[in-house]
Amino acid sequence: MNATDIRLRVLETDVAKLRLENEESKVINAGIFEVLTDLRTEMSGIRTEMDKLRTGQDELRAGQDELRIGQDELRAEMRTGHAELREEISVVKRSVGNLELSMKRVEGDVAELKAGHIELRHLVAGLVK
Repeated sequence: MNATDIRLRVLETDVAKLRLENEESKVINAGIFEVLTDLRTEMSGIRTEMDKLRTGQDELRAGQDELRIGQDELRAEMRTGHAELREEISVVKRSVGNLELSMKRVEGDVAELKAGHIELRHLVAGLVK
Protein backbone atom coordinates (compact mmCIF):
# COMPACT_ATOMS: atom_id res chain seq x y z
CA MET A 1 0.00 0.00 0.00
CA ASN A 2 1.36 3.28 -0.99
CA ALA A 3 0.81 6.74 0.45
CA THR A 4 -1.92 7.55 -2.06
CA ASP A 5 -3.89 4.45 -1.11
CA ILE A 6 -3.56 5.33 2.55
CA ARG A 7 -4.72 8.89 1.90
CA LEU A 8 -7.59 7.57 -0.17
CA ARG A 9 -8.68 5.24 2.64
CA VAL A 10 -8.40 8.03 5.21
CA LEU A 11 -10.52 10.24 2.95
CA GLU A 12 -13.08 7.46 2.48
CA THR A 13 -13.18 6.94 6.26
CA ASP A 14 -13.61 10.68 6.80
CA VAL A 15 -16.39 10.81 4.18
CA ALA A 16 -18.11 7.83 5.85
CA LYS A 17 -17.83 9.57 9.24
CA LEU A 18 -19.24 12.77 7.75
CA ARG A 19 -22.15 10.86 6.20
CA LEU A 20 -22.83 9.16 9.52
CA GLU A 21 -22.66 12.52 11.35
CA ASN A 22 -24.94 14.01 8.67
CA GLU A 23 -27.51 11.22 9.25
CA GLU A 24 -27.26 11.73 13.02
CA SER A 25 -27.71 15.45 12.50
CA LYS A 26 -30.83 14.80 10.39
CA VAL A 27 -32.28 12.57 13.16
CA ILE A 28 -31.48 15.21 15.80
CA ASN A 29 -32.98 17.97 13.64
CA ALA A 30 -36.14 15.90 13.10
CA GLY A 31 -36.42 15.40 16.88
CA ILE A 32 -35.90 19.11 17.50
CA PHE A 33 -38.56 19.89 14.88
CA GLU A 34 -41.01 17.53 16.63
CA VAL A 35 -40.28 19.11 20.00
CA LEU A 36 -40.76 22.60 18.54
CA THR A 37 -44.04 21.54 16.93
CA ASP A 38 -45.25 20.12 20.25
CA LEU A 39 -44.19 23.31 22.03
CA ARG A 40 -46.10 25.43 19.51
CA THR A 41 -49.18 23.25 20.01
CA GLU A 42 -48.89 23.54 23.79
CA MET A 43 -48.34 27.29 23.60
CA SER A 44 -51.43 27.63 21.45
CA GLY A 45 -53.43 25.67 24.03
CA ILE A 46 -52.03 27.82 26.82
CA ARG A 47 -52.98 30.99 24.94
CA THR A 48 -56.51 29.63 24.47
CA GLU A 49 -56.77 28.86 28.18
CA MET A 50 -55.40 32.31 29.06
CA ASP A 51 -58.06 33.92 26.87
CA LYS A 52 -60.75 31.87 28.63
CA LEU A 53 -59.35 32.90 32.02
CA ARG A 54 -59.34 36.56 31.00
CA THR A 55 -62.95 36.25 29.87
CA GLY A 56 -63.80 34.60 33.19
CA GLN A 57 -61.99 37.35 35.04
CA ASP A 58 -63.95 39.99 33.15
CA GLU A 59 -67.20 38.21 34.02
CA LEU A 60 -66.18 38.08 37.69
CA ARG A 61 -65.41 41.79 37.69
CA ALA A 62 -68.78 42.53 36.11
CA GLY A 63 -70.46 40.35 38.74
CA GLN A 64 -68.59 42.16 41.51
CA ASP A 65 -69.73 45.50 40.12
CA GLU A 66 -73.32 44.28 40.10
CA LEU A 67 -72.96 43.05 43.68
CA ARG A 68 -71.56 46.41 44.79
CA ILE A 69 -74.47 48.21 43.16
CA GLY A 70 -76.90 45.81 44.84
CA GLN A 71 -75.20 46.36 48.21
CA ASP A 72 -75.43 50.12 47.80
CA GLU A 73 -79.13 49.84 46.95
CA LEU A 74 -79.73 47.58 49.96
CA ARG A 75 -77.90 49.99 52.26
CA ALA A 76 -80.02 52.88 50.99
CA GLU A 77 -83.20 50.86 51.49
CA MET A 78 -82.08 49.81 54.97
CA ARG A 79 -81.38 53.44 55.92
CA THR A 80 -84.81 54.46 54.65
CA GLY A 81 -86.46 51.54 56.45
CA HIS A 82 -84.57 52.34 59.63
CA ALA A 83 -85.68 55.98 59.51
CA GLU A 84 -89.28 54.88 58.90
CA LEU A 85 -89.09 52.46 61.85
CA ARG A 86 -87.79 55.20 64.12
CA GLU A 87 -90.66 57.42 63.06
CA GLU A 88 -93.18 54.63 63.63
CA ILE A 89 -91.67 53.88 67.05
CA SER A 90 -92.11 57.57 67.96
CA VAL A 91 -95.73 57.41 66.84
CA VAL A 92 -96.29 54.23 68.87
CA LYS A 93 -94.66 55.83 71.95
CA ARG A 94 -96.94 58.86 71.61
CA SER A 95 -99.93 56.58 71.20
CA VAL A 96 -98.95 54.59 74.29
CA GLY A 97 -98.58 57.86 76.22
CA ASN A 98 -102.02 59.00 75.05
CA LEU A 99 -103.47 55.61 75.93
CA GLU A 100 -101.97 55.82 79.42
CA LEU A 101 -103.57 59.26 79.87
CA SER A 102 -106.89 57.94 78.62
CA MET A 103 -106.63 54.97 81.00
CA LYS A 104 -106.02 57.33 83.92
CA ARG A 105 -109.08 59.33 82.90
CA VAL A 106 -111.13 56.14 82.60
CA GLU A 107 -109.88 55.04 86.02
CA GLY A 108 -110.91 58.43 87.42
CA ASP A 109 -114.32 58.14 85.74
CA VAL A 110 -114.75 54.59 87.09
CA ALA A 111 -113.80 55.80 90.58
CA GLU A 112 -116.37 58.61 90.26
CA LEU A 113 -118.98 56.15 89.03
CA LYS A 114 -118.27 53.81 91.96
CA ALA A 115 -118.51 56.72 94.38
CA GLY A 116 -121.74 57.84 92.68
CA HIS A 117 -123.07 54.31 92.82
CA ILE A 118 -122.29 53.99 96.52
CA GLU A 119 -123.91 57.39 97.15
CA LEU A 120 -126.93 56.34 95.12
CA ARG A 121 -127.25 53.14 97.14
CA HIS A 122 -127.19 55.10 100.36
CA LEU A 123 -129.85 57.46 99.02
CA VAL A 124 -132.02 54.55 97.91
CA ALA A 125 -131.48 52.80 101.24
CA GLY A 126 -132.43 56.02 103.04
CA LEU A 127 -135.63 56.30 100.99
CA VAL A 128 -136.61 52.70 101.52
CA LYS A 129 -136.46 52.93 105.34
